[in-house]
Amino acid sequence: MLFSNDPSYPAVQCIHHCVIVRLHEFELAATSVVEVKQPAQEQFLAKVNLPFSLEIGKFDSSGLDSHHLTLYSTSYFPCLFVVCRQMSADKVKVLVNEPWQKFIEIFTTEEKILPNMQIYAKEDVHLSKPFLIQCPISQLPRLTYAFVTFHIRTDVECIRDEEPAAIITILHIPDRYCNAPATTLCQYLKFKGGRVLNLKPLYSQEKNESTDEDDSMRRFLKEGNVSCIICWNLPTTHVLLPCRHACLCANCFKRVENCPICRSRVISFFVI
Repeated sequence: MLFSNDPSYPAVQCIHHCVIVRLHEFELAATSVVEVKQPAQEQFLAKVNLPFSLEIGKFDSSGLDSHHLTLYSTSYFPCLFVVCRQMSADKVKVLVNEPWQKFIEIFTTEEKILPNMQIYAKEDVHLSKPFLIQCPISQLPRLTYAFVTFHIRTDVECIRDEEPAAIITILHIPDRYCNAPATTLCQYLKFKGGRVLNLKPLYSQEKNESTDEDDSMRRFLKEGNVSCIICWNLPTTHVLLPCRHACLCANCFKRVENCPICRSRVISFFVI
């Protein structure tokens, strides 16, 4: 391209043509896009003691007319344990956001306000008590939540407005249209003063094998026996948001901008 065998082709023109091409190839185009790196913001959390917990046990589908699900309830305060079947999402939303006085009246009045509601027990303090819940067999795709359970403190006159007084748990059970195992879909923590928190799980990798996700997370929070996913040396201390992966130590966290597990951008974080 630099020289031509044709004597009539001007050499200067060839060189000039070459210069033009090279400039066009390497010259940077102007742009208004500016990359700004924003460091993740730390979220400072307030400690909340959960008054109840609920674990899912065996799902028995051997019955022809009905199935059964075993739930294990733990309560650190006197409580009312209530189960509602086939509750719509809109009804749950309204109920969760009710003022406390109206909320508690729904479960204490003699009038049955909620359909398919059953009060299973009015219990004192107990650890991992089993409850056998009957599950109706659905012949059509489910348009409502299979189960919504309520743990409600019965000693609320002794607590302050900023203390948790109830936990609402939404459960899925397998059916012919969705055979995913029975699991917790979401939980809401309701305070006496009306505040509501959506309880969300953390995702972590455990050194020791476990099939129970709840037990695994409790050991993680209590013992800190999960190593950083990058260095595999220091314990995990940082939970990344919004993905909620608990996977990094303090040293490795300083060197990443994206979650090493799901590759999502780390917007904020909190320290365990």
